[in-house]
Amino acid sequence: MEDESLDTIGVCSSEDRGRLSSTLGWLDPPSHLELLQVFYVLRHGERTPVRRRLTTAEPPLPKRWNMCHTSHKFRQAVLRQSEEDMDSVEPGLARIQRRIEYAPHGESPHVGSSGDCLLGELTDRGRMSMLRIGQALRARYVEAEHLLPSIMSDEHANQVYFRSTYVNRTMQSLDQVIVGLLGDKVGQEGRFTPKVLLRDPFQEDLVPNSRTCPQLAALMTKFEKAAAQFYDPKLAALDSIVAPMDRGFLPRLDQGPKLSGLIDTLRSALVHGISVPPELQEQSVQRLMEDAVIAEWFGGYESSDLEERRKFRRMAMGPFLSSLYGQMERRVTLGDCDPLRLGLYLGHDVTLVGLLHTLDVFNRNWPAFSAGISFELFRDKNASTIAHRDQISDHYVRCRYGDAELHLPGCSAAGKHLPGHPEFCTLEAFREVVVDRLENPQGLTLQEECGAF
Repeated sequence: MEDESLDTIGVCSSEDRGRLSSTLGWLDPPSHLELLQVFYVLRHGERTPVRRRLTTAEPPLPKRWNMCHTSHKFRQAVLRQSEEDMDSVEPGLARIQRRIEYAPHGESPHVGSSGDCLLGELTDRGRMSMLRIGQALRARYVEAEHLLPSIMSDEHANQVYFRSTYVNRTMQSLDQVIVGLLGDKVGQEGRFTPKVLLRDPFQEDLVPNSRTCPQLAALMTKFEKAAAQFYDPKLAALDSIVAPMDRGFLPRLDQGPKLSGLIDTLRSALVHGISVPPELQEQSVQRLMEDAVIAEWFGGYESSDLEERRKFRRMAMGPFLSSLYGQMERRVTLGDCDPLRLGLYLGHDVTLVGLLHTLDVFNRNWPAFSAGISFELFRDKNASTIAHRDQISDHYVRCRYGDAELHLPGCSAAGKHLPGHPEFCTLEAFREVVVDRLENPQGLTLQEECGAF
């Protein structure tokens, strides 16, 4: 098994942030490869900032973002009293409008306008982005590759797997992708009703779960402190630019409000066409701030200590990658007896960066809203005899970040990819990268290593 190198990065444009086009970056595979299964891990769509920042900038960023009309008009599941039996209730739907009430300090509360967004809320633009991704998935995997039937029914329910983190913007993003993938009438009376899975926060593996892993939490704190020590002196060069625009707050990692919130505000504003002070759009300014936050949040993935690096990756993204590989392996070993054909996971920026780091292909650019990583499983039809068709050695995995094919360093050696096609990892080599390499050297379980209670 080869050790991953911090000096090696998969082929991916330095400016790429994982955006998906209408083609999904699909390139026809060699004719002897058959598509068996596909998974997409997506970041939620465009949203409002998670904090109010840059309100003293010139021009100031808006305190209210009126971009959430869709989510504030809906049918809500409710219990209704039965008309036939006054002592019982029955489920039903009710039309409800939701508005934001503002309560500024020292002022009387007042109701905002229809369409005003909460902080961190998926916007109408974000919904449209996710709908279009679903439509692109349908065009490729339903209409072109016939991986799923064109009209889903209950008998096909096990052919798809949909899971989201428990955050509203990811759940709503996944809803929009599903509508694009399965069609506008999905979920209506008499039509296929998809099932979206959620996990308890303490069992979530789509994000590094420091809640249940004290060892991971300790490592995160260690690298946060190291990043602040290294970058805060450099960030001081931006004080005269940032402080007047951000109510006097200095751009720092070790004091509030966090620098990550400032970058988040900039990204959210720019993607929604909101004017941002030109000084904050300078490439050198954004690069320094982004590098600092990347080190703060993700430094553990690239620790100079190999064992510490593997430990961080194992505890942060190991559970998810092990589960993902397990689904591929079941498809191979069970053949068509395993029904799963397409899986969608809706997560966050930390989900994508964690996966990219663990695959050794992170390009040091923060993922765009609605960015995604795909994993496609293929079988070599030339080895399709009964004796060989279920052999792992006859299967390949192709990964893409956005539209860009990824050449995983762990699959670069001869024999670890399809000859002449480094983008197609052998399934064995892929397992080495996402499972074997992350195993605890002492054979400890994740719970034992984490010190979870």
